[in-house]
Amino acid sequence: MNPWRVLVAFMLISLGAFSVYINLVTTPQEIWYTYSLGAAVIAALQLLLPKQLALVTWLSAIIIGAVIVRENLVDSPSIPWYLYTIGGLVLWPVAIMFRKHLANLGPALIISLAVCIYYYGLHSYFGHDNPWYGFVIFAMSWWPLSIIGHRSSSLFFSVLGFGALSVFFLFVNIAYSPSVIWAIYPIFAAAWWPLSAYFYSHRRHLSR
Repeated sequence: MNPWRVLVAFMLISLGAFSVYINLVTTPQEIWYTYSLGAAVIAALQLLLPKQLALVTWLSAIIIGAVIVRENLVDSPSIPWYLYTIGGLVLWPVAIMFRKHLANLGPALIISLAVCIYYYGLHSYFGHDNPWYGFVIFAMSWWPLSIIGHRSSSLFFSVLGFGALSVFFLFVNIAYSPSVIWAIYPIFAAAWWPLSAYFYSHRRHLSR
């Protein structure tokens, strides 16, 4: 192992430990050293294990998750908001582990579906009136849609994208302001995407 990496990692850990001392001596009533110590440990792990990207990512996600859980339990224990961050933290190392297969449709569908089910489950568990899970589903749907679009024609991808945008605007309109029908305006604007792709394809066909 490169001795410079070991030296810098040792310095980072020392700074993290020093921040613990400063925190406990100066402001023991307010614990903030978890941020500095966590950042120092994560940086040291990246230096010490440069080829173990998946392992470092998992350990980093666990450290960040532990800091978030602690803050939640200390500041607002009645509302377990840390659950909303778990999905993103787990998605990070999973994406690193399967980074060579992220361009395949199968993993994209499975991971996207798992994320959507997780956040829809949180919405149902907490009984929120606001259907915010629709934004998560809309965002995650573009991953498999982009893979399908990359493997097909631009016209087909534009039709898929127009369909996804139309469903999203209708969902937001019905969920948040059902008394005012405004979704037709962005849907009308989005309709120019497949129309433009069609005329572009038609022009290329005629020029051959």
